Amino acid sequence: GTVTLGKLNMDEFAMGSANESSYYGPVKNPWDPTRVPGGSSGGSAAAIAARLIPAATGTDTGGSIRQPAALTNLTGLKPTYGRVSRWGMVAYASSLDQGGPMARTAEDCALLLGAMAGFDPKDSTSVEQPLDDYLAALNQPLAGLRIGLPQEYFGAGLDPKIADAVMQVVEELKKLGATVKDISLPNMQHAIPSYYVIAPAEASSNLSRFDGVRFGYRCENPADLTDLYKRSRAEGFGDEVKRRIMVGTYALSAGYYDAYYLKAQKIRRLIKNDFVGAFEEVDLILGPTTPNLAWKLGEKNADPVSAYLEDIYTITANLAGIPGLSMPAGFIDGLPVGVQLLAPYFQEARLLNVAHQYQQVSDWHLRAPAGF
Repeated sequence: GTVTLGKLNMDEFAMGSANESSYYGPVKNPWDPTRVPGGSSGGSAAAIAARLIPAATGTDTGGSIRQPAALTNLTGLKPTYGRVSRWGMVAYASSLDQGGPMARTAEDCALLLGAMAGFDPKDSTSVEQPLDDYLAALNQPLAGLRIGLPQEYFGAGLDPKIADAVMQVVEELKKLGATVKDISLPNMQHAIPSYYVIAPAEASSNLSRFDGVRFGYRCENPADLTDLYKRSRAEGFGDEVKRRIMVGTYALSAGYYDAYYLKAQKIRRLIKNDFVGAFEEVDLILGPTTPNLAWKLGEKNADPVSAYLEDIYTITANLAGIPGLSMPAGFIDGLPVGVQLLAPYFQEARLLNVAHQYQQVSDWHLRAPAGF
């Protein structure tokens, strides 16, 4: 029953952390138009932050809902893998992609998720599991809630001012009745290399269908079938997409499959085991959403790996398949800061509950960029 207002910009095939790899050009952050809004769902984030729309959908393969939400002062939720149907979504990395809601408040995200979530027989990865009443769960008290702070989230690479903002959120949650415990996720250090083998490998496979024959872009006047394939893909894909297809094809090639792809999948299981073990001790895991504030447009274009590192805290949730939420947590030099909450499988209601309770005692989520 939702009215669709229009299409929004995004990184091409959802590949990017800045919304600078879009065919239509970069999206600008409403909080500072010289900076990126995050990616790949940057158009969704910018449109909500600029008050053009109340809410939007996004897709999250390695943080592409949560990271732009953090950089534009929004609440964004990546549900458990399989909680929301992927039917109709162009696959980037099929074992990681998940659709979810983006809005200004946890309450709006709960409304949207209630409509989006559920079993879909058209999606073979959709999970047939009962839905929670996300709205009813918002007002549960936080007394007795056990929150874990992973030491790996607060090490080198994190902006100290963002660390301070995160700890201020922790103090507010303590006042609401939560208890806090230091935990460890020892395999998180391997998340980026693992992700950037698995995701491009799946992209290489998924995007092979864009061959100029069945659907998608087709080159003009091909000389023969080989020319059709080569030129359609060369002309139709942008630089970042080509880069990831090349990496993925290499990782899957004979002689390298075991060394790269298989090893990355083993690391993925270790990361999942870290979360399973942690959730035996705590109910939620809390940390920063991003290591840095929104960067300047074009700043990281010459060094793609530096942009990949901006996903260090979000990628693990996709590798493990657990739900994650980013919520507004303050401002540094006029730019938004996000805090990330992670929960066990299918505990989206708990994430929304904690975010909503925090939003009852803070006003960060109510602030709008100047001029909007």
